[in-house]
Amino acid sequence: MWAFLAQLLIALVLLAFFLVSCQNVMHIVRGSVRFLLKHAHRELDKELGESQGLADDEEALSTRVVRRRVLVKGNEVLHLPGQQVTEEQFTDDQGNIITKKDLTSTPNH
Repeated sequence: MWAFLAQLLIALVLLAFFLVSCQNVMHIVRGSVRFLLKHAHRELDKELGESQGLADDEEALSTRVVRRRVLVKGNEVLHLPGQQVTEEQFTDDQGNIITKKDLTSTPNH
């Protein structure tokens, strides 16, 4: 009978250590995920130009223009009214000639 109670007590102590370890692991994982999300947020802010002169706890209200790029093969650029296409050619590291075409909107009058 005493041996059973001793084994039960040891099992409870081991279970308590296991639960504390799980809590510590969850705390570490939560901190790591929070760090990665903050880092990704900072990088996106830098890329969008929103991090200039702002502290982490400040919020900025701003209007921004987002440009979207569409990759088109060959001469598949559509002729759309009110759109202007500009081309830029360059050679990449492998010696391929690359043509970059930008489609921009012209203001409606």
